[in-house]
Amino acid sequence: MGSNLSVMDGQGADGRGRTESTSSNLSVEGGHIRARSPFDPEAEKLDLFKTFLKLEEIDTDLYRSTHQLRGRKSHNRVYGGQVVGQALMAAQATMSEGLHVHSLHSNFLYQADADRPIVYEVSRIRDGRSFCTRLVRARQGGVCVFSTSISYQRDEPDAICHQTPMPTVPTPDECEDIGNFMHRLMNDPSTVSAEGQRAAVAYQQVLDFPRTFQIRFITPREYINVPLDKPMKFACWVKSNTPIGDDKHLHHCVAAFISDVTPVGTPIGAHAARGFKLGMAASLDHSMWIHRHDFRIDTDWLLYETESTVAAGSRALIHGKMWTRDGRMVISSTQEILIRGEKAQEK
Repeated sequence: MGSNLSVMDGQGADGRGRTESTSSNLSVEGGHIRARSPFDPEAEKLDLFKTFLKLEEIDTDLYRSTHQLRGRKSHNRVYGGQVVGQALMAAQATMSEGLHVHSLHSNFLYQADADRPIVYEVSRIRDGRSFCTRLVRARQGGVCVFSTSISYQRDEPDAICHQTPMPTVPTPDECEDIGNFMHRLMNDPSTVSAEGQRAAVAYQQVLDFPRTFQIRFITPREYINVPLDKPMKFACWVKSNTPIGDDKHLHHCVAAFISDVTPVGTPIGAHAARGFKLGMAASLDHSMWIHRHDFRIDTDWLLYETESTVAAGSRALIHGKMWTRDGRMVISSTQEILIRGEKAQEK
């Protein structure tokens, strides 16, 4: 088993599909940051709905991906957020008007091969007046590599209403873009603390920073310099590079696509900053709840805060929340990640 696994597992199907990759890979050699490959500038120009979220209908309730996004350039595993987003696209294709996704619960079963397309099979479990349920299985070579149960609800007015308030954080304009950070890390590493370098390298053992959307860090030093026996947090602003339009469902799919990018770094960053040597990390499951469906993720930013409340048994649990800039909490998520150190991975 290799020492580095991408955060997400994927799936596949018969035939060959086009593969796209993103971002850069880093290593530490002799105490210095080394860049293996630069950012792919073309990745920022890709239209998600013509590439990574595009599906072909090959039969009734059966769909196939056309592009696969590697979690890392140097590995052939599909980015898990893409699999979640595509499964949501497939399920939505079987839905009638007036219903919106409110929850999904996913399991990553096997890693997906980025050189092969993924086939999504949708089962119509329930069609009720207020709620509908779809089960989506993603297959590659006849093997189910991913499954998710997705529930839809017809619009209803609020009966009661409350939420966790959005934390007070710097605005997107006051935060550093991940592209600028990576440029500093590769070209002027003295501007990044030794702890920050170790945290960034550990993250990129698992997942490249995708350039299909924008990420702006919020005071990252505060999040990696926390006591290792306390809950660990991370926060960033996220926004799609692709114009999405007014179809609310497409914004939900892109939010699902993005939701997988930061959870893995939340428990790993602080530990890596203090010397933890990562052997492997892989997503085990992923759930998401959409509380309010009237948000945009292309013309404005969403605040994405993640918190790892516990890590034990080589597994870390991460909770996530997304808010609009005006403070509305629109999404919650949970993810469990398998994390092993170098020595454990060698056994």
